Order: sequence, then structure tokens, then C-alpha cells
Amino acid sequence: MPDAYRFALAQFDCADLERISALLRAVFPRARHLSTDYLRWKYIDNPDGEAIACNAFLGAELVGHMAAVPMRARIEGKDQAALFFENGAVAPLHRRRRLQSRISAAMFDEAVRQNYAAAVGTGNKYSTGPLLTRFAMVRPLEARVGFGIPVRRAAPPAPSFERVWSEEALRWRLCNPERRYFVRNGQVLAASGAPGIAAVLLDESGIADQGGAAPGPLRAWIGLDPGIDWRRSRYVPIPKLLRRSPLNLVFRDMTGGGTVPDPDRFVFRAIDFDPW
Repeated sequence: MPDAYRFALAQFDCADLERISALLRAVFPRARHLSTDYLRWKYIDNPDGEAIACNAFLGAELVGHMAAVPMRARIEGKDQAALFFENGAVAPLHRRRRLQSRISAAMFDEAVRQNYAAAVGTGNKYSTGPLLTRFAMVRPLEARVGFGIPVRRAAPPAPSFERVWSEEALRWRLCNPERRYFVRNGQVLAASGAPGIAAVLLDESGIADQGGAAPGPLRAWIGLDPGIDWRRSRYVPIPKLLRRSPLNLVFRDMTGGGTVPDPDRFVFRAIDFDPW
């Protein structure tokens, strides 16, 4: 029987965004923030570039989607264009048919055509296995809870990978239409979903404090940052059994070299992907 699925790069017109939002909300019913306004902000308004996304259709029905959002990154000291893969979704009746693999293959082809150098993504216990057919594992993200601002090392190692935030990109990042952010003593904070706990997106942001009450005295931190001295910080690891969704960081070199930046020097913070 001929393959009935059709794959097409997303165009991001109003009808396209409405279909994508409906699919994402059906696949992720708790992620009510995946509105058309959010997708327009994330996919189109990003000053680092318009997203690359691919849709899978059966007839006129949208049954699969994935997006890759552009960012600037410093990889082993060299500024390059990179992508963060997210919002991978397949309607329940169409799973186990390799739709995600075929969607991502089309996206990688387009990313190479547009001269992107690398791609990163995060996977939970269900999605990490499929991701590792296309990406290489970096390491699991750290998750900690504590008080105050983490203490930074006097001589941190040079990052093997770090997202580069321009002033324009950071302003865009904090204009998420479905989230409210707070700035206290240079920390960018958000509600974590747990009472009394604020999620830390970024330390030492250089942004002036903003008004409004922060979500709570405790701080939750997720990511990788070898520049932080956790032994001198008032934070403790969150046991894996208590984490809502342990995340693994994955990486793909799209230059043909097949290298993976040193995991021990990889910087990846919540501001870079927003796990809350």
C-alpha cells in the first residue's frame, strides 16, 4: 500500500499556527501555554531567526509536528548558528510509524541548507531513546533546590558550548506571552508550579530588578553550568525519583565532523530552553 502521509515544512500563517497549536494541546493536555500567540512569538518573532518546522499530514489532517528554534551559540570559542529542537508531537493514532524520524530528517536537510552548525534538544525517559537515533548524548541535566544566588567559581573553565544572548534576544525571551518573569538581584525567575518555589532561569543577567512579588523564597535550578561552585552554594540536588521529568541533553553536529562538545564544560541553563 502506498504511503499516505505527506510531509511539508511549516509556513507559520494563521491557519498553520492554529492547526499546530491544536495538535500540541491534544498531545500535551497539561501544556496549555502552547497557544497560537505563543507559537507566533516562539517561531516567528525570535530575533535570532525564524524557526524551521515540519508537519506531517494524513489527507488534510495534521498528525505530526516538530520545530527547531534558532539561537546563537559559542561552540569551542567560535560563534555559530545553532538550533534547539522542541515541540515534537504525533497524534496517538499515528504513532509507531516513524513519523518523528521522517519529520526530523526533513528538518535536518533544511537546517544544513541554511548553514546551521549544530542542534541541541532535551529528552525525558520516553523521548530520549528516539532522540539518540539522531543526536548524541551530552549528559543528564542537573536539578537542584535551595536559596539565593549560586556561588560562581573564581576561574571557571572555558565553555565548550554556551548559548549567546544578545540584548535584543533576551528582551524577546522575556516577552513570552504565556509566562510572567521576575528579576531579583540579577536572577531571572519564574513560577515553578510548586508552591513557594521560584524557578531560576538565569543568574547574573545584568537586568535591573523589576516590580512584583517573586513566586517564593526557595529556588529551583535546572541545567548545566560548570562555572557554579555547588559546594559553596546553598543548593542541594533533587533526587531523580522526585523530579517531575528528568531531562537528558542531546547534541548533533551538522557540519559533518560528528563531534560533541565536552560535557564537563557544556553550559545550558533554563533561560535556554524553559523547562517550566
